[in-house]
Amino acid sequence: MIVTDTNIIAFLLLEGKFTSKAKAALRKDSDWIAPILWKSEFRNVLALYMRKNVLDLMTVVKIMEEAERLMQGREYTVPSLDKI
Repeated sequence: MIVTDTNIIAFLLLEGKFTSKAKAALRKDSDWIAPILWKSEFRNVLALYMRKNVLDLMTVVKIMEEAERLMQGREYTVPSLDKI
């Protein structure tokens, strides 16, 4: 199991310098989990790519769908405090 975050998911799905490393991590262990916050953070990354005209809306929608499929059932809330 790999506990991941938005950056690693973005490296995996948005071609760039670290994409090959993210793909290698996924091949090594495809059981990824993440805090539920990943989704909002990933949308912000995609919005930035749109604002900079790197990606268009249709591409962003496809990438978001792919990310949601990848992480479906693997999102968890993270409590701020454990029971004392």
